[in-house]
Amino acid sequence: MNKIRAGLIGCGGLGGVHAASVSRIDGFEMAAYCDVFEDKAQALLDQYGGDYATTDPERLFRDESLDAIYVATLHDTHAELCVRGLDAGKYVLVEKPLALTVADCLRVHEAVRRNGKKLMTAFKMRYYELLREAKRLIPNPLVVSMQMMDNRWDEGFWANDPVKGGGNVLSQGVHSCDALRYIAGRNPIEVFAVGGNYYQKSGVVDNLTAVFRFEDRISASWVQGDSSCPPLTSKFFMQVFDKDKSITLSDRFTTLIYQEAGREPIVLKGTETGFDEENLAFYACVANQSEPAINHIDGLYATLMALQAFESLRSGKPEPVSALLKQSH
Repeated sequence: MNKIRAGLIGCGGLGGVHAASVSRIDGFEMAAYCDVFEDKAQALLDQYGGDYATTDPERLFRDESLDAIYVATLHDTHAELCVRGLDAGKYVLVEKPLALTVADCLRVHEAVRRNGKKLMTAFKMRYYELLREAKRLIPNPLVVSMQMMDNRWDEGFWANDPVKGGGNVLSQGVHSCDALRYIAGRNPIEVFAVGGNYYQKSGVVDNLTAVFRFEDRISASWVQGDSSCPPLTSKFFMQVFDKDKSITLSDRFTTLIYQEAGREPIVLKGTETGFDEENLAFYACVANQSEPAINHIDGLYATLMALQAFESLRSGKPEPVSALLKQSH
């Protein structure tokens, strides 16, 4: 079988992580590297091998030998590069968030439908072993809460820029939103949020609390911001509740405590993982021409959940989530 060949657009930190993961997968190779800074593309080419480095993404889109495109660029370029990659007949893996606006999210959605190619969203937290164990232990929860509180993001950090990155609550919050939807096992109907910009000079939303109403009356809360990373719960913290059952995930999801009425609590320890697993899943998607494990709908919902929470901040009322996708059909 011929190797699956991919091209990488965006050769910064995450681009390098994906290039390293691809190099560890038999039958998969990163053949082309693209970045606005050609020296970064060349550095990855030198380190992991391939055919060429360039500053022109169109060269990758035109390259008929490439089966897939990785998009690991600044957030404001994700939607355009995804659409161009899909229109060029490539499979696409995109780093989160899918886009920075509802309109751009729906543009990507239409490109997937138009071309029949698959798009995978890079949510590495889906591969955390204890998050998966939580879903197995309580597959149909009543209530879910997710908290991700970081230390203060630097004003000069590109992901904290309102145009290029969107800020912490959007950039990292889509991980939280995806984890909520994954554990709930249902789609979010609407969201009501309180919070906003408290101290970041750029004006981005820096702290937010939201409540989601999911299908089948499942309720979920989401707390996101960069006020301070709490030492007791850690940056990532989730609780899951069902009748007479509860789960607490702490220590960056590496400790799980399962409590069932009338029984001693069970404590499980795990590790952080995800990058190799998501790249292996993307390889399988391209090789088998099958649906990716985390598809564009997952990316759409996670991003729309965050963006509609922002809309709720502006409107002061609950805002729809799933109806946005239904309206685009």
